Amino acid sequence: MKIREYITFDDVAIVPGKAVVEPSDVDLTSKFSKNIEVYIPVVSSPMDTVTEWRLALALARLGSIGVIHRNMSIENQVLNIKLVKSSPQSVWFEVLKAREEEPIESITFRMDEAGIGSAILFSGSLVSGIIVKSGLDQDYWYSKASSLISLLREYKPTPLLDEDGRLRVAAAISPFDERRVKALEEAGVDALVVDVAHAHNVNVISSVAKIVKNTSVDVIVGNIGTKSAVLDYLSKADGIAGFRVGIGSGSICLTAEVTGAFAPTLTAVLEAREALEELGAHGKIPLIADGGFRNVGDIAKALIAGASTAMTGRLLAGAEETPGTKVRVGGKVYKQYRGMASRGSIERRYAEDRYSKPSKGIEEGIEGLVPYRGSVISIVAELVAGLKAALGYAGAWNIESAWRGELARITSAGREEAKPHDMII
Repeated sequence: MKIREYITFDDVAIVPGKAVVEPSDVDLTSKFSKNIEVYIPVVSSPMDTVTEWRLALALARLGSIGVIHRNMSIENQVLNIKLVKSSPQSVWFEVLKAREEEPIESITFRMDEAGIGSAILFSGSLVSGIIVKSGLDQDYWYSKASSLISLLREYKPTPLLDEDGRLRVAAAISPFDERRVKALEEAGVDALVVDVAHAHNVNVISSVAKIVKNTSVDVIVGNIGTKSAVLDYLSKADGIAGFRVGIGSGSICLTAEVTGAFAPTLTAVLEAREALEELGAHGKIPLIADGGFRNVGDIAKALIAGASTAMTGRLLAGAEETPGTKVRVGGKVYKQYRGMASRGSIERRYAEDRYSKPSKGIEEGIEGLVPYRGSVISIVAELVAGLKAALGYAGAWNIESAWRGELARITSAGREEAKPHDMII
């Protein structure tokens, strides 16, 4: 038996390339699925402490997409979809936009009417100030406004819209739940994400083939971790709109520790890319790198390896818009975050849907806390600025050119040198 070698984000560094544009001019537009373009190549994971309608709505207004988790009844998931699809599209429903010459009374009246606690003032096209209503949540509203200003410096938020001018949203499904698939499609969902821990399974492949054949929306398959998984799916299920790759890399995932099975996200992307390139389909069928991202550099490495987008839970879990519960510990605020194979998530699944049946007798996820980070706008602003800088170092000017970038293996000594060193901090 030949023993494979797996590499992960810490094993490689981005090789600096010749830059032809300034980092601020790097275009982050990419594909979430065959027919859905996103303007920010970072999407949210379908986890019950991460993505429900509030986060999906905020991300769609900023130009990305959220995947509503399936740890709820069909009716509740449909409601989540409808709430996003029926909401106003502009990012200025997150923070009010006002002219400097408008009377303060008029601005505060509009803020009250909209239920918004902050406004950004403009003098012509330039930002001239922020107005924040006093109250217990004034810090949150100030952060939201100031973060939007930071984002505007890097990127003009463009809402992600369908053909009818409604915000886009995706939803996670079981490959065996035909009722849910039909209900979500009727509700107007834009994409279905097959949500299985190990999707390289003959029964899953067979069910996915039926779903793809009988639905009009894009179907994304995951999770897989090998070249052979991609080849098997494309030989048996015509019309797949994307693959979600990576097994066991998530910060809350115990799969590798409990079962010994592991497909690091970076390696999974490289294997999936190789399969698609053999078929002449890389770039036509998008790859979503899922899990294990600790910083924006990891995301950039996944994109250079061949991914079209990165899916994350932890980097977004601290946002105000996530459904995770807020917890105060020692004067600091955190939000609940858990894996979908954790005990709490499993128990919720069977409480929400009495027709669900457990498929495994072990837990493959943990529960914990992540620091509260305020509005998701602030997180997205950091991700956009960081990704543009990282891809600029690689010599890329857009996502497709990033695929021509290089990654280099790095030694343990190199990893230490790459960190701050020889300083007392």
